[in-house]
Amino acid sequence: MHICGSIETTGNTIAVLPSGLKNIYPKENIDLYNKILENNGLIVTEYEDNEEGTSERFLERNRIVSGLAIGTLVIEGGYRSGTSITANLTKREGKKVFCIPSNLDSNKGITPNRLIKEGGFLVTRVEDIISEYPEIHFIEKNIKKTRKKINIDNFISKEYENIYKVLDEEKLIHVNEISKKLNIPTKEVNYKLMMLELEGRIVSFPGNNYKRK
Repeated sequence: MHICGSIETTGNTIAVLPSGLKNIYPKENIDLYNKILENNGLIVTEYEDNEEGTSERFLERNRIVSGLAIGTLVIEGGYRSGTSITANLTKREGKKVFCIPSNLDSNKGITPNRLIKEGGFLVTRVEDIISEYPEIHFIEKNIKKTRKKINIDNFISKEYENIYKVLDEEKLIHVNEISKKLNIPTKEVNYKLMMLELEGRIVSFPGNNYKRK
């Protein structure tokens, strides 16, 4: 889960539940729930403590998610998915919707591709998002100083580990080359590169080239 990446990088995590605080749904997220609280995160719910999570409540929850955010990044979503509902709520609120483009033959790519056609911002790297918020002063973490104290490689999420290992600290590598080396779709590579860049682990360069930070 991307929440895990936020916790690992000491980000401020807000989780919105489709259930009560005493009935975490699904049950396997109880450990994640505790980690968020241990890292000074915030858990939000509008339901009574013992209320169970249901598919309808997942959809209801999405209006809070969109309300808390300054924008929404859509990675994937089917024709009638919770993702499409969150994106539509974001648009109604006058906020920006960002989308990672998907293959035309992918069912999960229907929502991001449709939203791009409707005016959503096409995203292939983190700067595509940051540049739309000039009023916000993003602070770049000093990863070099941290490296002297810990081995940052040990804190890479397993989900992005394969991408990170392909990259080098000196030599630039193109997104297509990464895709060929790992034999995974370019869409997946772009998404993982963006998450690694948001976590401050890699740097992007013109022409879709990347290296470790």
